[in-house]
Amino acid sequence: MGISVDPQGPQDTLGDLMRSVWQARLYVFVGVLAGLVCAYLFMAFAVPHSKASLVLAPANPMQMTSVEEQGTRQATKPPSDISLVKFEATFKGIGVAGLLLRDPEITNGLSRDVSFSFSDPERDWTVEKLSEYIAERVVVNPVGESDLIALEYFHPDKAFATTFLNRLHMVSDGLIRHGLRKDVSERIAYITTAMAEVNNPDHRRAMTDLLMEQERLKMLVSIDQPYAAAIVVPAASSVKALWPDPLLVYSAFILVGAFLGFVVFEIRVTRRDEILDALSRGADVQEWFFPESGNNNEKPEGARPRKKAGPKKDKRHKPLTGKKNKAKKQSASKGVEQGPNITSSDAAE
Repeated sequence: MGISVDPQGPQDTLGDLMRSVWQARLYVFVGVLAGLVCAYLFMAFAVPHSKASLVLAPANPMQMTSVEEQGTRQATKPPSDISLVKFEATFKGIGVAGLLLRDPEITNGLSRDVSFSFSDPERDWTVEKLSEYIAERVVVNPVGESDLIALEYFHPDKAFATTFLNRLHMVSDGLIRHGLRKDVSERIAYITTAMAEVNNPDHRRAMTDLLMEQERLKMLVSIDQPYAAAIVVPAASSVKALWPDPLLVYSAFILVGAFLGFVVFEIRVTRRDEILDALSRGADVQEWFFPESGNNNEKPEGARPRKKAGPKKDKRHKPLTGKKNKAKKQSASKGVEQGPNITSSDAAE
């Protein structure tokens, strides 16, 4: 049996990771210090926000639908869930935003909602902007396994946070009741007109029952009480500011700073290894590769060709310059002067 080889090579272990972290301790420490400074600046410029919450339950006043309609709804979805879903969709719509913008207290409170002390508040509020603001800032959370829901809203002013949730609930529920009252009035007018044209006693009896049901529904929606969502726990704000959380901010910035310091160390080590590897590979290629051999078929990448050896220069004909040239000329002149004497003596002998 052959030995299976992992194509990915050896994997780094936890010990290798800890060794790398220890080698990068200086970079990690600098990153931690930078994270502490950033966290301190974040906490210094952040505007504290308090949380206001409002707990609601399905209103469902006195079962406003007929028995047949109740049976149909129970087979699909409970009426309580339908009323809360309708309420949630309503308070995030532009209809509620348009009504809230008519209240100067709401617009003044919204202009004070800033995240940082240097931020510019929003003053040019429109229906679309307020609708997006409500959908983003007002959070709906279920309460346990029950049908209750909790509306949560953060704002620098505690009093305005509770006022905003109360107005939001009142306007949303009132808008639902107003729309239903209009529909019921149109139904009553239509049934009354149709009864005047019906002569069959059975038909008149059925239409009379339907008219009585609509009259009862109109009475219920005309009462100044919650129709879709009833208040279980009134709106209240937290005692202390819950945003920003110092523990979460400092922990997050420290971890991010340490991670960035380790990343910088790894990048620097990787670049250094690549440069050293490139230099060593170039030196090895220069040692064994000889371009004058004429074999360039397997020329390694990055190889530097050696210079071809040219004809050797004759050093004897090399011109003399400087002090050496002057000394040579003086010795040559002395030799010329001594030359005739040496020749005469040799001839006499």
